[in-house]
Order: sequence, then C-alpha cells, then structure tokens
Amino acid sequence: ELAVKVERTEYLLNESEDRFRSLVESATDAIVVVDWHGKIVSWNRSASKFFGYADEEAIGQPLTLLMPARYHHAHEQDLARMESTGKDRKVGPVVELHGLKKDGTEFPIELSLATWRNRDSTYYSGIIRDISERKQAEEILRRSEAFITSVVENLPHMVFVKDAQDLRFVRLNKAGEELLGHARSELLGKTDYDFFPKEEAEFFTATDREVLASNCLRDIPEEPIQTKKNGLRILHTKKIPLYGTDGAPQYLLGISEDITKRKQMENVWRASEERLELVIQGSSDGFWDGRVLPDEPWSSPRTPVWWSPRVKAMLGYTDEEFPDVLESWASRLHPEDTDRVFAALTAHIDRRDPYDVEYRLLTGAGEYEWFRARGQAIWDETGRMTRMSGSLQSVTDLRHAEGALRRSERLLQDIADNTTAVIYVKYADGRYLLVNRRFEQIFNLTADQIIGHTDHEIFPREAADAFRANDVVVIEQNRTVEYEEVAPHTDGPHTYISIKFPLHDHTGRPYAICGISTDITERTHIEQTHRTHEEQLRLALASTEMGTWNWNLQSGHIYWSSQIDRFLGLSDGTGPRTQHDWLALVYREDRESMARTMRHAMDQSGADAVFEHRVIQQDGSVQWCVWTGEIIRDLEGKAVHILGTVRATDHRA
Repeated sequence: ELAVKVERTEYLLNESEDRFRSLVESATDAIVVVDWHGKIVSWNRSASKFFGYADEEAIGQPLTLLMPARYHHAHEQDLARMESTGKDRKVGPVVELHGLKKDGTEFPIELSLATWRNRDSTYYSGIIRDISERKQAEEILRRSEAFITSVVENLPHMVFVKDAQDLRFVRLNKAGEELLGHARSELLGKTDYDFFPKEEAEFFTATDREVLASNCLRDIPEEPIQTKKNGLRILHTKKIPLYGTDGAPQYLLGISEDITKRKQMENVWRASEERLELVIQGSSDGFWDGRVLPDEPWSSPRTPVWWSPRVKAMLGYTDEEFPDVLESWASRLHPEDTDRVFAALTAHIDRRDPYDVEYRLLTGAGEYEWFRARGQAIWDETGRMTRMSGSLQSVTDLRHAEGALRRSERLLQDIADNTTAVIYVKYADGRYLLVNRRFEQIFNLTADQIIGHTDHEIFPREAADAFRANDVVVIEQNRTVEYEEVAPHTDGPHTYISIKFPLHDHTGRPYAICGISTDITERTHIEQTHRTHEEQLRLALASTEMGTWNWNLQSGHIYWSSQIDRFLGLSDGTGPRTQHDWLALVYREDRESMARTMRHAMDQSGADAVFEHRVIQQDGSVQWCVWTGEIIRDLEGKAVHILGTVRATDHRA
C-alpha cells in the first residue's frame, strides 16, 4: 500500500511538473529564473526568442547579460540588499524597463519579479513582456494626434466639433476663436444658445440635426452669423457627421470659411461698377491547458480545460460561472469570431500551423473584450492530438488605441478633404507624404502620381525651385512661415497664401513640413479691378461739374468729395460731417423740407433717394444742389448706406 501511495505521489508530481513545464514553454511572456548569485538557472522558449540567445548561451550567465549597462550597478545593489535584508524593492509591482538583445539592441519591457527560498538557496523569477508594439502604437497615436492638432490649429478656416447628443462644443481651433470672439474656455461645453441670438441658434441647431439624421455632408454656401467682436459675418460652412465604433453618429464636424470680405468686395465692386456706369453710362496573461477525452473529438463541449485564475479574473467570472470545460470558453466567443477561431484551431491540430489568433469574449460585465490567444498542441505517436496548452492576453487597450488612431486619421482626412484649401505634407527631403482631395482636383493628378514624388517631378522648374526654397526655410528655422506663392493652373498662374509649419518626431526634430495654401487669385483680381474703377471714377468726376457723397446711416457720418465743398462754398476740407452739419449749410427756408425728405428716404422701401435744396453763395447769389443716390441695404432690408452724386445748377430741377 505504501508503494502504491509513493507511485501515486510520483505520478501526481510528474503530472504537475509536466503541466508547469508546458505552461511555461507556451507562455507568450519570457520567464527567467536566477539564483541568489544573479546567475540564470532556467528560462523558457519566449525568453530565448526575446533576447536572441540559445539556452546554452544564457544558462549559467549573469542576469546582466540581458540588461543595458546602465542597470548593472542598481542590479548588483539589489542583490546585495536581498542577501542582507531578504527584501527587494522591485519584487511585487510591475515595472517598465529596457531589455538587451544579443545583437545589442534595446527593447521596452514590463517586468514582474518574485522570490522564493528552499532549504539550500534563494531564487528569483522574472516574468518579462515585450511591449514594443504597444509603445509603437502609443507613439504613432501621439504623432497622429499632434499632427491633427497642428493642421487644425493652422487652418485659416474655423473648425469646430460638437457632441452628437446635446450639440455642445467639444473642439474649436484658433481661427474659430478669432472669428467668434470667444476663447475656447468660454465656448467648450456650451451650445449655440449660450452665444448666439435665438433665431440664429435655432437655425444652427436645426441644420445640425438634419446633418446627423441624414448621415451625409451638408454644404451651406452662405450662412450669416452674429459674432461678439466682428459683428455680422457671412460663412461658407460644411457639416458632416463623424461616426463611433457602433456606426452611429458620435460627433458633428463643421468647417466654416469666413467669406465676408469676399462678399463685401464683390458688393463694393458691383457698387463701383454701378457708380461708374451712372457717371459714364457704362501579461497580464492567463493560461489554459486542455486534454482530449478518449473516443471524443477535441471540440466536444465536455473537453476538460484547466483555466487559470487569471483567465477567470480577466473575464470577470467565478469558478462556478466558468467551469473547467471547453464550453465555458466556446459559448462566450463572439458569434462573428467563432468560425474563424475554430478554423485556426483546426489548422493547428491538423496541419500544425501556428495558433496565434485574436477574438472577442463575453465578460461577466456583459460586454465583449478583445483577447489574443496562443497555444501549442501535443500529439501522440499516431499523430493524434492529446493535449493543448496556451495563453490568453487582453488586447482591448491596444485595440482601443488602434481604433483611436483610425478615428484620428479619419478625422484628419475628413477635415483635409472638405476644405477649399490645398493641404499637403512633405518629408524634409521634399517627397510628398500626403495630399488632400483639393490638391488632386486642382492639379489633375492622382495620389499615386504625387505621393513619394517631389515638386520638381510634378511642377515646372521655376515653380518647384520656389516651393523647395520656402520649404527649406521652414525646416531650417523650425517655425511656421507664411508665404505668397504662385502655382501653375490650366487657366494660367494662380496666387496662393501658404502657411507652412514643421512636424516633429518624439525628439522634437522636424521630420516633415505641412502646408495649407489658399487660392487668393480671385480676390486679388477683384481688388485690382476695384482700384482701376475707382481711378476711372475719380478722373471722370474731375472732368464734370459733379461730386460724389456717401452717407453711413449706421454711424451717421457723411463724406463727400472736394467738388461738393466748392458747391457749398466751403474751403476747409474737414473730415466726416453729420446730418446736423449738413442741414446747417442748407438755405433756411429749405431745411424743414430737406429734413423731411431725408427721413422719408431712410424709411421707404425703394432703392433711390433724391434731395434738392438751395445754398447762398458768398456773392449773395442762390444756387441749387441736387443730391441723387442709391440706398444700400443689409440682409434684413435695413438701409445702411446711401451712395451717389451731387450736381449744382442755377435753377431747380
């Protein structure tokens, strides 16, 4: 009976050792054991893969073989402290350090230390996780978010983002602050009703809801808005919904270009043309271990699988809720992942393909989370699988980071593709890294014809030389610079205002430049035409007995040309006058009727105004002045200006 017990004990011990050895060898983390001298006494397959040493090269070597030189002194101090006090400051908590590969390269790791004693010695075990992918994903996300912020902040147009539920502002760029006259701290978390007149707020809110309900882009060519410091502005606005991972709208993106000056210039240009025409009339990993039942397929729901406590803790289940059978796991696979995961298991078991797969499992909280599973099967001499062990790692945070990166990239692309500006990114050597849809449309090129190429491969040499010279200044001076640049179009050269700024890597070194270029050709043409018409008007008026006048009904100021000073017998050439000053110059008997005619002109709905009155000349003679003008009204129909001409005559018209 004693022999039977001994044999049973040895069997159980061997079984436990086999299970432990199988779990250690299948772990995705490196597991390293050292003695109290700091010598490596054992490690697993993952440790050999991480550090690049064969077992015979590492076993018996000091642990400092696997760490950069800067850690050696602290490591030796920790060993001495442990020997003298029995305590180590790194035992227990997970710390982030760097490991050293055989080829001399360093890589980031998470390290968890434990220690134990037997009768003869003290041993340390370290569980090491390679976190290079996570660190790389974090760096990519950081650079992407920094790039998006730089682009958004340097766009000349207002960019705002609202929460899809309550339409509260969650993001506003610098151009938006300047346009609206509110700091971000005042606006974020508020709605349109907190800043705009009720009618405007209702219009904005209704439009936002329509965009979110229709799930498509809304282009608003002209949108009046009352701002805090800049008064009434006219915006060209585009709004588009941004979607969450569930496919429902999560945010509303808006991009607004202030076209007030352009509209004003167009109005002034038209008014100038009309005046001219009037005058000249024209490891936290979990582990699992399964055994196939005799005469049953490995996929049987009753297949016994040992699930480590960590697996159940990650999933949020008790032992009773998650018993040690295959069904506990299989029943919680996401329906969309089940076929794919079982196909991967079958490929490993039948063809011995590596088993490394990511899938979703239902947690005790009622939500699906992402996990990465790796495993290794054991086959008998007939090729039948008898056992399979592996690990389970939570990758939900990594998936979220990847999702955030994709959303950030989508946001950047939406912003870039829905602005009228030309946006592009070039490496420091001049090769294009990114262009928006507007760039492709204007220059009639595809992304494949642009990305990886330089300006000298795309544009004529003179233009390419100028672009490259400006880019080099931005890189060398490492600052934002604004340029006026000329680009060739099919209809001739176009003038652009280009804002160029450096993009930095994690060390702060500029690795690329981003450019945002706005076509100002039309505005420049309008300004030049306006100056030409003004000069023609001045010359035309100088050759006639006629003057011009401009009455700003909002400020009350009246401006007129020097010819009118001569009509009225004035010589001081003073600045703007008021209605009271004007009436004081009118013949006494005409003042009351003149004032009545002025009031009638401001109140009427017509477009023309005519005033007549007499003035007494210095020689005592009487002269009639006939004022004719056009009434300019705002968007609400209110008269804001009267512009026109004055002629003098010796008799009433």
